[in-house]
Amino acid sequence: MLPTLLEYGPLKIHSWGVLLMLGFLLGTWRAVRNAHRYKIDTQDVWDVGLWGLLGGVIGARLAFVLLNVGYFRLHLAEILHIWTGGMTFYGGLAGGVLAGVLLCRARGIRVGDMADLIAPSFAIGYALGRVGCFLNGCCYGGLCEPPLGMRFHQPEGGLTPPSHPAQLYAAVAGLLMYFVLTRLEPHRRFPGQLMLVFVGLYGVYRFLIEFVREGVTAETTRLLGLTQGQIASFVLVLFVAALYGLASRRGSRSATPKATPSAV
Repeated sequence: MLPTLLEYGPLKIHSWGVLLMLGFLLGTWRAVRNAHRYKIDTQDVWDVGLWGLLGGVIGARLAFVLLNVGYFRLHLAEILHIWTGGMTFYGGLAGGVLAGVLLCRARGIRVGDMADLIAPSFAIGYALGRVGCFLNGCCYGGLCEPPLGMRFHQPEGGLTPPSHPAQLYAAVAGLLMYFVLTRLEPHRRFPGQLMLVFVGLYGVYRFLIEFVREGVTAETTRLLGLTQGQIASFVLVLFVAALYGLASRRGSRSATPKATPSAV
């Protein structure tokens, strides 16, 4: 683990922040390279990316704070300490999507096209962000014997027992989602399809990974012994499946691109 990449006096450059920014830049670069295939101006891609990043960070942190309101009520100053970790993906997704939708509406861009263009970029950003979590030492899993098990620093001091490197599992899942999305992209049937697939795949992955993190960095609820993340994932997958089925039955063939391979 390497939570701090560089430290010079009071200046600290944190691994998680660096990986988050790297994911943003790589994902946006990928979207810019493919923007012409969706007839979207590259400047609009950068603008949506920047506003989406800001909205995503705010949403992810706000959701985390609300889920841990008892702690933050007593540590108000730490609400802004995002470099220490403590972000919720679903909150980040909601905040980022909201910011992106508002900007697309303001500029007359079809939301479904922009969503599909940036869906693979989301997968890239998620994968690199989880590598940042690994370096930061947060979001690890439950007990796991070596050689797979690893030990992580605990906030209260000391090391965890050998535990699942759940962050690396998540990074691999992000790369697999990227692969699926880029293979599906040339065969897109309706605007919004790729984003729906990404969110659905994430929901399935998140439901499964919570079994590894349960009771460690994922809290168990009283409802069927599932974690908050699993309940949210289950509801989300059902919602996405319903939307996908509805959109698919409409049989829209107006989506672009039709069959051109992705640039990256």
